[in-house]
Parts: sequence; C-alpha cells; structure tokens
Amino acid sequence: MERRQFLTTAGAAFTATVTGAAVVGSESAAAATVPPYVTTREQFDDDGELKPGYTATEYDTVGTIPGFDGYAGDVTVMIHGWSKSGDDPEAAARDRFAKTKTRLENAGYDGEVIGFSWDNDVGGGLDFGWSEAQKAAQANGLKLAQFAYDWQSSGNGDVRFTSHSLGAQVLFWALRTLDGSSLWNGAGYEVRTVHPFGAATDNETPTDEDSDTYDAVANQVTAAHNYHSEADDVLQWVYNTVEFDQALGETGAEAGNSVPSNYSDHDRTDSVGDDHGTYLEHIAPQLVGHMI
Repeated sequence: MERRQFLTTAGAAFTATVTGAAVVGSESAAAATVPPYVTTREQFDDDGELKPGYTATEYDTVGTIPGFDGYAGDVTVMIHGWSKSGDDPEAAARDRFAKTKTRLENAGYDGEVIGFSWDNDVGGGLDFGWSEAQKAAQANGLKLAQFAYDWQSSGNGDVRFTSHSLGAQVLFWALRTLDGSSLWNGAGYEVRTVHPFGAATDNETPTDEDSDTYDAVANQVTAAHNYHSEADDVLQWVYNTVEFDQALGETGAEAGNSVPSNYSDHDRTDSVGDDHGTYLEHIAPQLVGHMI
C-alpha cells in the first residue's frame, strides 16, 4: 500500500496518538532557568522549505551564547523534537532547554547547556506535517553544523549534541555535513559526544546500511550513545505508522547491521517505558556518565 493510503486507513489511531502526545516535552520549566539558545525559527515555510532571504547555514541566537563572548570549555547543545500538540512550540522548546539544563546539572554536568530551536511545527495533512517537519529537521542539520564550526573556531573546548525524538535527524544530518566539510576537518575539530534519546529516525541510521551516516559517526564523534525504549508507544504509532520502519529510539540500531566502534546503544525500557515526553528524567545520570 502507498504511504498516504495507509495513513487513511490508520488515521483514527494515528490522530489520537499525535494530538495526545507532547513530543517536545511535557514537563513545565517554570521554576528553571532557560539557557541561551540558537534559533532558526520562522526560517522555514509550511512545506519545510527554506524561505527566501535565508541561507542554508544561517542562524540567530537568543541570549549570550557561551564561547561567543569569552572562552567556554565545554558545551552541550540540546535539540528538541517534533511538536503538534497545539501549544506554543517555541515556548515548549524553551521548557525543554530549561529542563535539560536542570537535569544535566543535577546529574553532575559542569559544562554549559544551550538549546537549538527549529521550525518543528510546519506542515499538515494526513500525516499532520510529519513529512514537512522531517524535511525541515534535515535542513537544520546544516545550520547546527555551522554553529558547531563557529563555536570551535572561536577557540573553545568540547562541543556535544543531545537530542530528543525528531531532533535526532537534525543531529545526524549535522554530523554528515561536518564529515563533508574541508574547513571542519582541516582544522582537526570533532564533536566530543552525541546523545540522542527517543530518536525518531530509522533504526538503520547509524549502521553500515546508511554508509554516509555510519562514516559521519565514525569520523566525527569521539563517542556516540543512543538511548531507546522498546515500549515507546509514541514511536511505535507515530513513526512506524508513517515510515513503515522502526525508529532508532525504539529498537536501537537495526539488528544484523554493523555500527561504528565508537557507537553504543543503551536499552532503557525498564526505566523509561512508554514515557517518551519526559525521557531525560530517567536517563540524565547515565547520559552525563557517558560524557567522556
């Protein structure tokens, strides 16, 4: 069956899942401090295409980004996921950034935490804009890569990426972009660690079945750690229904495929269960422990 035809028959279950899921993050950050963040909001149209007047690598900032105003030794960039909850997506992203900062610091992380905010609510139709949001996520990988280059070339220390849900596609496309950059590679830069959790991307993404991403992880990252839950019902319905595939955040890397030697899967089904929206609450100590 064609994808759109399948969505017509599966529409009732899919609609219930999408409208009920806070895939950016459902915890309030009212008591937490929102860290500075990189933003590409309003740069993409409802088709997931870059609007006229913006460049492929352009971004803005909100607040003072550590390392752009004096030296910073270590920074973790948090990339949020998809949003179709009907709430203000930028406010939800700020909540996610604040929660990430609090969770990581409480787990012992002493570096800087910033956010990466992107147009995660574009599109519509039978798949509620999933196709358009994926297109925007992948295009934002170039913008995240540009930020990483700018940060490293300013003479700072380690840069790390962590992502929730569809933010994983921003993360992996950034790594692919960096792997093809003569400026980045010529300078000897690297992404210290990456930490996708609840990743809404195909489970073959970091494997030899997807050679470009496999090479990018192998070449550009000191260590990659993926956290997944086999009980993640948001990924089981939203991702599997649309993509006819399983997500990296549900199963880990596809069985039978090879992964780079610096890549590790971490099955957190026992602690995360189906709690896709508040994933970081369960994994922050382990994530910080993997920050070599």
